[in-house]
Amino acid sequence: MHALWAGLVLGANPLERWLRRRGAPPRTSTLAIIPVWYAMLALLERRRPHEQEWNPGAAEMRTDGAFFGGVTVAALTGQAIGAGLAPRLGVAAKGGAGGGRLVPRLGIAGGVVASIAAFDLVHYTLHRLGHEWGPAWKFHSVHHSPNRLHIFNATRFHPVESFIEGTLEGAVLAVAGLSEPQHVAHGVARATYGQLQHCNIDLDSGALDHVFATPDLHRWHHSEVYAEGDTNYGAVTSVWDRLFGSFFRPSRGFDADLGIGRMPDFPQRFFGLLSAPFRWSAIKERNAATWYDDAATAANPDVHPRS
Repeated sequence: MHALWAGLVLGANPLERWLRRRGAPPRTSTLAIIPVWYAMLALLERRRPHEQEWNPGAAEMRTDGAFFGGVTVAALTGQAIGAGLAPRLGVAAKGGAGGGRLVPRLGIAGGVVASIAAFDLVHYTLHRLGHEWGPAWKFHSVHHSPNRLHIFNATRFHPVESFIEGTLEGAVLAVAGLSEPQHVAHGVARATYGQLQHCNIDLDSGALDHVFATPDLHRWHHSEVYAEGDTNYGAVTSVWDRLFGSFFRPSRGFDADLGIGRMPDFPQRFFGLLSAPFRWSAIKERNAATWYDDAATAANPDVHPRS
């Protein structure tokens, strides 16, 4: 699956050129690739599921469809603001200087590797902060609300969180000075890997775990046991997790329950999830029996309850 994903990323520019010759607007290749990629992964989730009961029903798909739309708008808006803000702050590539001179010389493949590595460091930092800092966790908890993983909840993020990350991503890409073909490939890489990472497909990623943030690794990140879930923060690569000591790859097969361990009674529909960060006290009170449970604390002695 990772080879196919890499083929999509590297094949985006030939498709882009073909579409542009037929009058399509710039970066239409991403819009053409996304539905095909979703459809293929959705079919494999039905044919070769990792867990049969993880495949979503209609109500859950409606919720995640709403998040897909909201998060896309929030992230793209943030990227545009970040890309425009960087020059105003004097940190964007100018006239081929600095990163703007180096990155385009790397070619499409090298440029995407560089841009993904840079973006993933930003994502890693924000993601880890979302687990270790209470105010940020109130928003990031939306992503951990599902009790099963599949391609459709890969974009279940609070739009506030997606907007912040998108703004920083836009600034990072402006600083790097990517060429247009590199932008196209980076966009496809970012728009498609999250679905592979969250897919409910029976895969054995093996040695790829040491480079990519694979489904095998990311399922542990969604464990309701905090000592297991506060790991594997990478969006595309696992390199930063290895460097900063948050890589988690136990020898046993995946056997964890998913969700927010101290909050089993958590909103599951779109508007309830959108309002969750602003109704945190009420949600905590509703889950008082598990939030303040001594047994839960004993099971995670080195991790304090997220407030």
